[in-house]
Amino acid sequence: MDYFQDQSSITQTRGIFTTSTLLQIVSTIAVILYLASKSLNSIFQRLYFVPPNDFRDVIQVATESNSGLLKSSRVGIKTASLRRRLIMGSISPQSYSTLPLNTTTNDNTVVDNTDRKFYRLRVNKKDRENKESFLKNIKPLEPSDFRRKKLFGFFHPFSYASGGGEKVLWEAVISTLEADKNNVAVIYTFTDGKDFSVFSILERVNKTFGINFFTDARSDMRKRIVFIHLPDKYQWLIKGESYKFLSIVGQAIGSIILLFIGLNQLVPDIYIDTIGLPFTYSIVHLLLGLPIISYVHYPTVSRDMLKSASLMPGIRGILKYYYWLVLLKLYAFNLVWSDITLFNSTWTAENVQAALGLELVNKEEEDHIRSHILYPPCVCYDDTNFDQINVPSLISKKRKRCITYVAQFRPEKRHDLLFRHYKEYLNKLNGTEPYSLILIGSLRSANDEELVNKLKELIKNLNIPESHISFIFNASNDEVDRWLLDAEFGINCMWKEHFGIAVVEYMLHGEIPLVHASAGPLEDIVVPRIKDKAASYKGATRSVKNNPEERTGLFFKDKNDPDYDGSAVSYPTLSEMLLMATSLSDSEKQVMRTNCLFNAREKFGRGVFSSKWKGYVYEISTIEEKVRSKRGEVERVY
Repeated sequence: MDYFQDQSSITQTRGIFTTSTLLQIVSTIAVILYLASKSLNSIFQRLYFVPPNDFRDVIQVATESNSGLLKSSRVGIKTASLRRRLIMGSISPQSYSTLPLNTTTNDNTVVDNTDRKFYRLRVNKKDRENKESFLKNIKPLEPSDFRRKKLFGFFHPFSYASGGGEKVLWEAVISTLEADKNNVAVIYTFTDGKDFSVFSILERVNKTFGINFFTDARSDMRKRIVFIHLPDKYQWLIKGESYKFLSIVGQAIGSIILLFIGLNQLVPDIYIDTIGLPFTYSIVHLLLGLPIISYVHYPTVSRDMLKSASLMPGIRGILKYYYWLVLLKLYAFNLVWSDITLFNSTWTAENVQAALGLELVNKEEEDHIRSHILYPPCVCYDDTNFDQINVPSLISKKRKRCITYVAQFRPEKRHDLLFRHYKEYLNKLNGTEPYSLILIGSLRSANDEELVNKLKELIKNLNIPESHISFIFNASNDEVDRWLLDAEFGINCMWKEHFGIAVVEYMLHGEIPLVHASAGPLEDIVVPRIKDKAASYKGATRSVKNNPEERTGLFFKDKNDPDYDGSAVSYPTLSEMLLMATSLSDSEKQVMRTNCLFNAREKFGRGVFSSKWKGYVYEISTIEEKVRSKRGEVERVY
């Protein structure tokens, strides 16, 4: 017995020794990394912010030449710091973009934005004409100087695209520029072709999102948008399909490479991520000391991934679990460097907090997180027609007996679930006229077309009359608006839709939403209206059991939901929800429609996003001034 006790004692001693040694090693590494980051921070700030000692002479020589070019031999590795000086002194910072300003030249030749000449540093003509004031303004300024320009760097490589993330980007850009005349927006971006220019990107922004930078009133704003072109040949670095395995690791490394490509041309004062590349944050903070705003659309890594991996059998499950665990720790490590972290929904906020290993244990912490939920801009900043909408007419409008479903044709949108329950709904109507389904979505690829064909085959196999279901592909915004204004209901079948902008669109057009009881639709959008005010997230879960006069929509759950735990007892099935919608009286629908419209306008209307974003701009500007003041005597003024 003594022998085994001795052995147990030895094992415990070894365990303690091993743990102690491991802690010492980790602590030592942490100290080394901290000291290294401090040294590197000084080196990188000197490299990217502080220009050569003779920078005034170099720039003055360029102002006196016909071309305005700075001599390459005098620029060297100081491109970023010299470009900062040129922007600081300029009346038109945009001219120091690394993209051509226009798509064609004076002789109508189409430009090639891959031409290296667009990366050369050149004093523009107007600054050369105003040489005296330009040379005066390139001088360094103290952090508190009210004349100092602040460069807000938006790292959004696909800024030219037409998705929800890009809508957030451009609403944030115009709000940032409007917040202060000294704010400059720097967009780090790829382009959609060699002929893309500053003009063509801003023109697309106007056509897609209705944000017009070309009005006379916004000429000054337009001049304060600088584009730093990330070479298009490197797009594969941050595309998941580029990697056959370890795709998140590949994208993380790729995003850091892209970051340095952009920083070599220009370093901002404030770093803003609106696309979701969190693995860049530690680099930005530790090496450059920049304050960071992060707008999170969706957690890159979540504890749900760990949970799913833990349920996988065998060695593959073990490897996947630890792969996700390491990524989760790295994700959390990067997120802590963000000074202001914003979330597009309650679900996203809670999942990011879980990734950080945090629990909201008191009301103060909960309120802090709530204050950082910034819903995506659902109504265009420039949509002044929105202010003229006659709400009473939307409420009383006679509508068609149909249900719209606006969604891309992807498996997670669960169109197949809708059709199966729609068949049950038809079987239980007992002679009542059914509501028809209008499916509105884009066909982007062969995969989309294949899914649509499968859905049509399913409709046929279920013996649903063709007259009851319509597909509308690649509809224009005007066509979608017409359908939403005409239909009685709008449906969303996705499980855990992190936000659900289509549901907001339903409500703004006067449709009554029929949605899955989870995530954004449940917690943020289809919330009851209590005492003439949209309920807080605490009151959101009452939206099934609340007073009928407070309701804004109907909910369902399904036994095929990944997290199904019998809670469907509290919620109807999809087919039961459809029957409930059909049985609503005109007065009940009018009450719900009224609640929908006022809630949606209150929470997601025009200007709501912009006013909140400006508050964060002021907050991060204050942080930037404090951070800059703590730098070295030279670094802080550049």
